[in-house]
Amino acid sequence: MNKEETNFLIDENIPLSIIKFLRSKGFKVYRLGEVGLKGARDREVADYASQNNLTLITLDKDFGYIY
Repeated sequence: MNKEETNFLIDENIPLSIIKFLRSKGFKVYRLGEVGLKGARDREVADYASQNNLTLITLDKDFGYIY
């Protein structure tokens, strides 16, 4: 998979430095707040990522139970 095909959804607990780094490397990166999901429940975030073919990056271990 190349950069043009890889898009990320970034959870609120990920540092801005990671987002800036990924964007500087040419990846499409969306923060939860940018897609209207700020404060959303884990299931809603996971569903959005799946429906929009986004790779979710999070530090929240609870997502493992959803997937």
